[in-house]
Amino acid sequence: MRTLYILFFFICVFANICCSEGSNNQPILPDEEEPTPPPSEFNPDNVGLEYDDGTNIAFHIKIAIDKEGFDMRDMDFFKSRLKTQWEAINERFMKLDKKNVLKRNYIFIPDLEDIIIFEGDHWEVPKNYANRIDKNKYQCIVAYDFVIQEGEGGGGCSDDGYGMSNILVVNPGIEPGKFFNHLDETTSTVAAIVHEFGHFRGIIDLYPFAIKASDNPVSGQSFSPIAGIMNNPYPAIKDCEWSEYELRCLNVNGARKEYRLYDTCLWETFTDFIEFTITENGEPVEGYTLNFYKTESYKVTKQIAHTMSADGNKVRKDAKALFWYGKALWQYYGMFLVEAINTKTGNKGYCFLPIYEPHTQGLIDKVENKITDKSFYKKTIDIQPQ
Repeated sequence: MRTLYILFFFICVFANICCSEGSNNQPILPDEEEPTPPPSEFNPDNVGLEYDDGTNIAFHIKIAIDKEGFDMRDMDFFKSRLKTQWEAINERFMKLDKKNVLKRNYIFIPDLEDIIIFEGDHWEVPKNYANRIDKNKYQCIVAYDFVIQEGEGGGGCSDDGYGMSNILVVNPGIEPGKFFNHLDETTSTVAAIVHEFGHFRGIIDLYPFAIKASDNPVSGQSFSPIAGIMNNPYPAIKDCEWSEYELRCLNVNGARKEYRLYDTCLWETFTDFIEFTITENGEPVEGYTLNFYKTESYKVTKQIAHTMSADGNKVRKDAKALFWYGKALWQYYGMFLVEAINTKTGNKGYCFLPIYEPHTQGLIDKVENKITDKSFYKKTIDIQPQ
């Protein structure tokens, strides 16, 4: 009988536990999943270096204004207009991704509460005002030069040597001593800053690869680089966009902090080999010579950087050995004019080889497809006898 009482007691206790309202011990059935918590709201106060929360990439941007320009207006003038301009910068950066390729939403947060009023060389702001720039918070500074002085050059994007980007906004075409309102909505300043942010996020300039036929003494051919913001940043949003190459660079670099990030991006994700196939009138050429002419300052030079010979119609070249000529990551050729000479006929064919083409192949193979074999970029030159 004692055994029956004990059994009855445990049955009652078990039933009470299983049927109790509000119990936190309800089992989760095998086909159920824990509910996914809603994403937390983006908080700019929590943004630090290399911030990436899986949805947003964000950067705090330090703002500087030249004293000559500041003295011609007042702080209210600058703050109100800067706020509007940076809203437009954020909008343009994302709207240029028309195919929704970017993996993150980019947010640039200007510091409008502690604006640096600088004197002297605008390029030296990060060094001269280092005590005003928290290196644990800021990854980029944008310096506005509203009044050009004699001898001052153009703007652009530089680096302090440690990964702090320094973007200079200036209009050297304006008469020295005159105030140029970079904050006027009719200027191209928003487009220019978005272009410089392309450098900040690791993309090289593309416009220097343009070659006129008259500036090519070797073959007389012209070349136009791919369209994109690093080629021509100024058209209205409806008339331009980030190119596929630029978007690939943005995605691979993410929020990374790195000295001259665009050089590192090229080196780390470059294709391994370039394979050339030579034909004449579509037929394989058995034996040829390749000459690689340097291009610089929008011109093809007569200087040959490399020459190669082959017995068959295909030859491979280590891609980095072809483009990099020094030990530093920034010591590379931007583009070659490649000349193929058929050993048998003496006929010649040509093609341009800009660095972004083999780099694109590397980005596809090493980042998107994550292949385990070597990456190959293949280029064909078909000789057309005259």
